[in-house]
Amino acid sequence: MKHGLIKSILSAVLAAALAVQMSGCADPDALVREAFPSLSSSAAVSADSSASSAAPLSSTAESAVVSRAVSGSKRQRVAGAEVRTPRKIEQPTDTQNLKRLTVTERKAFAGGGYTAVTPDGGYRALSSDTQRALYSLIGNSVYQVANGKSVDGYVPTGRISMAGRLTEAQIRVTTTAYLDDHPQVFWIANAYSYGYQGNNTILQLYSVLTQSECNAAIAAFNGKVQSILQAMPAGLSEFGREEYLFHAIADHCTYDDAAVTDPGRWQSFTAYGALVDGTAVCEGYSRAMLLLAGNAGLQSVLIRGTGDGVAHMWNGIRIDGNWYHLDITWCDSTALIYNYFNVDDQILRLTHVIAPAASSLTDAQICSSSTLYNLTLPACTSMQANYFAVRGVAVRTLDASGDEAVVTALAPMLAAKKPTLTFRIASGNYDSTVAGLLTVSPYKLATYLKKASSRAGVRINSQNISYVTDKADSGVNVFVSYL
Repeated sequence: MKHGLIKSILSAVLAAALAVQMSGCADPDALVREAFPSLSSSAAVSADSSASSAAPLSSTAESAVVSRAVSGSKRQRVAGAEVRTPRKIEQPTDTQNLKRLTVTERKAFAGGGYTAVTPDGGYRALSSDTQRALYSLIGNSVYQVANGKSVDGYVPTGRISMAGRLTEAQIRVTTTAYLDDHPQVFWIANAYSYGYQGNNTILQLYSVLTQSECNAAIAAFNGKVQSILQAMPAGLSEFGREEYLFHAIADHCTYDDAAVTDPGRWQSFTAYGALVDGTAVCEGYSRAMLLLAGNAGLQSVLIRGTGDGVAHMWNGIRIDGNWYHLDITWCDSTALIYNYFNVDDQILRLTHVIAPAASSLTDAQICSSSTLYNLTLPACTSMQANYFAVRGVAVRTLDASGDEAVVTALAPMLAAKKPTLTFRIASGNYDSTVAGLLTVSPYKLATYLKKASSRAGVRINSQNISYVTDKADSGVNVFVSYL
């Protein structure tokens, strides 16, 4: 599988670590946590070791203590939903006394001096003027929220009436398009009612929050988004902005296992859950990135499909004119990995299945509760902005002649105390170079870390080093901790 092997290197014995073959999963922590329960756990460190007494790094096998093999397997997936699909419910009897939200949600977020772009992949995918008219009406309805719940525990929003009879498939696609383009409208439930009055289509959407609850949640959400964007440095490249936002989400959000089977944890499917609560499933991660990217001047879309056989969502993002797949959920593990940071279609399909375009499906398929579909599917054909290509420390040779270039590039990462160090294998022979870097003589990683940590003025815990390979991207993630 694409994200390869996770191995322990404890105490600089790179040759003794055994590989644990990992397979894809929509739960990011399965990449590291489940196979290696804690990178700093006592189970992975000898009983007489501690952080204060960790042995210094060495490039010689004689100074190493053989570590036990790390083993483990992925836990059984729990059946549940990680991506919501619209659900039809009975037509409500009354939606009177609706009041427009008092909070001005449709604000312009500012930060770094970048020109915001509005996500519009959903809108551009609509095939008729009638659907585009409904899209606009939805934009007014979602800001009209009642103060009480009336239908299946939901709060009615403003009822929509428009001329013409739209099919249920058209209604579902249009509603999906609007919500895909507006991740800041996080309070709308994945439920709808519709019917006809004469030649008019009647559509009712619902909120999971009452008007007063919405006001408070929106204020908290806006404040969080603004703080992230205001802290973003000015003058960043498009890749730099993407990287900043990636960390703004991944460094502060954890995967919400409970939400997969608990429908009451709706926040985790939204940008609100990822940014305010700090817990989300893949849909929440993706919607948060879509929102932040647009406000940082980056074009992005939501992409649906499956990963490890489970319904999944990630982002398509445009960097310097090229589209890439960005799966923050699968990157966000106990130790952050970059295996799914800007990959092309070919590499993405090694572990993911991309859902078909809605335009290719029948009405019956679109209306099925089990069908995932995409509205906009940009072609991702470039690897130019792949994370390992841009940020990975290039390893071109294991000869001593290549040490200085690697150490020079690695030292600033260590000085910043980055927990994940990324390497790009540029030698032309991935397998043999990775082996010589990590598991057989000359054990070059130990050499690099010893020299670079000395230059950076930091101490690395040599008993707490592990890695995940990524042959498809020619990359390696190395996880370190500092004393």
